[in-house]
Amino acid sequence: MGGVSGKRVRLRDRAAERLLEMILAGGLAAGERLPPERELVERLGVSRTVVREALNLLEARGVVSIEHGRGAVVSGGNPAAVREALSALLRVRARSLLELQEIRRILEVEVAGLAAGRAGPEDVRAMREQLERMQAQIEAPEGYVDADVEFHALLARATGNGVLLTMLEPVVELLRDSRKVSASLPGRALRALEEHERILRCVERGDARGAREEMRAHLEHTSRDIREALEEEATEKEGA
Repeated sequence: MGGVSGKRVRLRDRAAERLLEMILAGGLAAGERLPPERELVERLGVSRTVVREALNLLEARGVVSIEHGRGAVVSGGNPAAVREALSALLRVRARSLLELQEIRRILEVEVAGLAAGRAGPEDVRAMREQLERMQAQIEAPEGYVDADVEFHALLARATGNGVLLTMLEPVVELLRDSRKVSASLPGRALRALEEHERILRCVERGDARGAREEMRAHLEHTSRDIREALEEEATEKEGA
């Protein structure tokens, strides 16, 4: 009996993951309806019961709401729900870490440029404090990553663009996942600290072009580190 229950849970979780991918990949907006239950059964290759349990799981996470007469509908604009959804996807799909890096390149390169043109003395001072925290905790992964994440959040805040901040908020915490992966490789934390220092110097002197270039280089290095770490992890699993 316990084995059947465990299998059901795994089927439910896998179905919930695929539903989540469907929502994200399909660009479904808040208020849009998911396909009918019978179609989901066919597309996922699971029973109606498993589909319902998967939808209930996503509803509990705040990703969808199940409305009488309409079926499952994407929930509206809750950053916590988006963060939870993306976090769940990152946990089950290593490739998503690299997809997150693509989003970072799209957004954060321009964030650095805008911040260079708009950051005030207080913004620079706050970012400098985070770099000092990173330096002090370079051997302590959790503290180092906290300061790293906060540096990028402060950089975004320095743009003064409220819409941009709203867009970035759901993924800020997710950046911890990519940083933990990249910082796990020897010497990477120190190199990243030096890259952050170069970005801040550009911001400090109002060099928007330089800030963009330094951020682009930093993110390219981070993506390479993540790929390397994931390859090592996959090799270890194969050898286990």
